[in-house]
Amino acid sequence: MSTVKIILGQVSETAVQIQNSDFKVVVDRPESKGGGGLGLMGGQYMLAGVGGCFCSTLFAAAQSRDIQIEGLKVEVNGTISEELPKRFTDISLDISCSSCSQPSEFEKLLAIAEKGCISVNTVKNGISFKVRETKEV
Repeated sequence: MSTVKIILGQVSETAVQIQNSDFKVVVDRPESKGGGGLGLMGGQYMLAGVGGCFCSTLFAAAQSRDIQIEGLKVEVNGTISEELPKRFTDISLDISCSSCSQPSEFEKLLAIAEKGCISVNTVKNGISFKVRETKEV
């Protein structure tokens, strides 16, 4: 079993920064919600993660079949519950591309990406989740 780890460090009263060796990303709330407006909200990054993972899996499926995709556009929509606790009740991906070298295979590629994407599989099938205090991160 392999694991993926990220570390977030506080950068302001309302924001944390995700840092990898080559890039940094800030997670914050908009000013209208009491944040500093320094980055996307965590839920938006969750949607970006689902969309990005799906795209990566789609590109890998296309490349392994020598299919070229250009102008890919993915709109990720998350519906937020009205009741507490707030959560996404529905996530949808609306996908288009301006060019596919084998257009008749595009729908098949979408199905392959949906079945192979780690993030999509996690959202669809649920996950064990725990929060625990540690002495030092």
